[in-house]
Amino acid sequence: MHGGSALGRLQRSVDLKAAPFLVAVALAIAVVLVSNDQETLLAGVIVSALVLFSLVLFWSVSRVAPEGRVLLGILWLSFALKIGALVFRYYSGLLRDAWAYDARGRFIAGGLARGVWPEEFGRLGSDVVRVLTGFAYYTFGVTFNGVSVIWVWLGLLGMLFFYLAFCSAFPRSDRRLYMVLVFLYPSMLLWTSSLGKDALVIFAMGMAAYGAARLQRRVEVIGVWWLLAGLGGVLVIRPHVAAIFAVAFGASMLVRPIRAGLLAPALRLLGVLAVAGLAALTMRTASGYVGLEELGTQAVLQNIEERQEAARGGSAFEQVDVSTPGGFAMAIPTILIRPFPWEAHNLGAMVASLEGMLLLGLIVWRRRSMVEALRAAWRDGYVLHVVVYVALFIFFFSAIGNFGILARQRASQLFPFLFMLVAYAGLPREREPAGGRGR
Repeated sequence: MHGGSALGRLQRSVDLKAAPFLVAVALAIAVVLVSNDQETLLAGVIVSALVLFSLVLFWSVSRVAPEGRVLLGILWLSFALKIGALVFRYYSGLLRDAWAYDARGRFIAGGLARGVWPEEFGRLGSDVVRVLTGFAYYTFGVTFNGVSVIWVWLGLLGMLFFYLAFCSAFPRSDRRLYMVLVFLYPSMLLWTSSLGKDALVIFAMGMAAYGAARLQRRVEVIGVWWLLAGLGGVLVIRPHVAAIFAVAFGASMLVRPIRAGLLAPALRLLGVLAVAGLAALTMRTASGYVGLEELGTQAVLQNIEERQEAARGGSAFEQVDVSTPGGFAMAIPTILIRPFPWEAHNLGAMVASLEGMLLLGLIVWRRRSMVEALRAAWRDGYVLHVVVYVALFIFFFSAIGNFGILARQRASQLFPFLFMLVAYAGLPREREPAGGRGR
């Protein structure tokens, strides 16, 4: 009887929200039955399996997550939009990198079938994506569309981890606003919906953010696991971003309260040393990846300058000098908002400029939330983590002098944190939903 009622609740929870995806499964199965193309067959099987698995996963998460009913619907909507974004990129020619990963992945998969290990194994950056693509093709079969949907799904899980991190760190903040932003913001949907680095980075970064949020409340094994697993994933793909995250996390530990009586100073010292060691290891790996021989301020500024001078391409622009306070202030709108409408000379730049104006309006509308978050940074460790991460991201990514690259990088690596500041100010106490879950 109890099992039957649970099944009934599951059916009622997913009947309307999952209906489009159940139709998608039916269509995928129909395609499998009538198609003679091997790649299409494999893609249909993968899509069907992912949707069916997501039925269970999304329902399970929504049962315990804040705003669970709304979250369930948003998850399915985001999944649908992300697949739509993949189709859009397919037909609009925005998959140049993905096709390169596909070609190398096919070669690696063929080598694995013959017992030949890929030469890229053990390297960082794009080589990690090539190797993962090869292993995916070797495991699931060579199907670009099917494996691309796996990447789409991983990107969605990364967004989910960020939402859970936000709810864990800021239980009294505007959860619904953050939910809408992190799952439905246009550039996040677009750039995390294809075979490439961005979907993997947001997946790993979301895990690290969730682990860091849990550790702000108490030291626990599960929090350490999510932090290390996520940070390790970012480290092997974009080490410099992992270094920024590690430094921000180290800063957050400095203001975390420790309730251990006379042992508190000793425990804080041990914690600071452990976090400093983790940050140093991450930064050393990152410095080797970007070609820095040392980690001093002068070396970092020189590296940024060299990268600015190397910026080329149709979407290139003149960067600002972030070595001065005024230059850093100018870098903030550059990294967050540009290109401005008058700087857009093609369709892609026009879309990016419109989104920049949308973000500017969002920041102005939620300026009170931004101010409250900045004021809370010195007493709330996770707010400090987010603020330091955003500031360091703006500083280091000022080296990018190409609007196209900048729009893609900030979508998967900056906006999930920036939106936490935007949604930080929550509902007044008397208006907060009963139970905090919106049920």
